Amino acid sequence: MAKTYVVANRKGGCSKTTTVGALASGLTRKGYKVLVIDMDPQGNISDWANVDTDDERTIYQVLRLEIPAAEAIKHAKYYDIIPADENLSAIEADLERAPGREHRLKEVLEQVKDEYDFILVDTPPNLGYISICSFAAADGGIIITSDASAFASKGMSRLVEQINLAKKYYNKDARVAGILLTRVNPQTNVFQTMRELTRQFGQYFDAPVYGTFIRQTTVVMNAQMTATDLFDMVKINAAAQDYRDFIEEFLTREGYIDAAENEADKAE
Repeated sequence: MAKTYVVANRKGGCSKTTTVGALASGLTRKGYKVLVIDMDPQGNISDWANVDTDDERTIYQVLRLEIPAAEAIKHAKYYDIIPADENLSAIEADLERAPGREHRLKEVLEQVKDEYDFILVDTPPNLGYISICSFAAADGGIIITSDASAFASKGMSRLVEQINLAKKYYNKDARVAGILLTRVNPQTNVFQTMRELTRQFGQYFDAPVYGTFIRQTTVVMNAQMTATDLFDMVKINAAAQDYRDFIEEFLTREGYIDAAENEADKAE
């Protein structure tokens, strides 16, 4: 049965969507079966996956219980996805009086979990109902993406507070699987300072920081603008290599592959 991992931050521009897309594609290439859930009304991961949302079979209809989750699944090139569109922005008001509404995503995903190894959830850049609903479904963990800027770092405190609230009231298994630094230039003093601050932040909130970080590159933007998978880009790029390393670290930390085996593979 699949474990559900949520990728989150309270601000935009921190590579949430990029991380979901790269993780989904990379895990599929390793033989895992992956389902992506687009929980962002902007529908960025849906656009990147080049799926059609015009037939009104999206996560919005699923959360309203108008259709089962299986009927909203689209098949992208490397992974399956339940897409989103701007209608999703109305879901909080639609479910305002629905009993147990914070558990709605978790409940509908139970219908399809047996078909996948991983379910990855892309969240909006805020901490409203959609994010709380996503945290309540995260029985695997929550990956926080953060760019190397002070603004992003300040926002993480509020984010972790919301995750802790979700853990207290809606999901006792909610945890931060790790903090992933993205869009960074490792040569700058600013990055080195932010990496240390993020490490200290992680220790304070018991939120581990991934050793891997994702370098900034224009290839990511080009991939999204052309609806091309990051690993299919003709140009060799730093971000793709970094995400390959991140996927190895993610699988090792989560216990899907043995650490000693992973080191042996790298040596070969």
